[in-house]
Amino acid sequence: MLKPPNVLLVEVPPQFIALCETTGVSPQAALRGMAAMICGLRYDPDDRLVPLEGEAA
Repeated sequence: MLKPPNVLLVEVPPQFIALCETTGVSPQAALRGMAAMICGLRYDPDDRLVPLEGEAA
């Protein structure tokens, strides 16, 4: 059985949406990346979470 993803509704300023549109990054991807970075993680090319320092084993 698959675990459903965590969902969070967040109010963001219009400047954030404008920045996302300008850079071509979806707001979801930008927020997901920031949350990962705060946790010391990043997404690899296969969309897996790995530590910021070093590669996944």
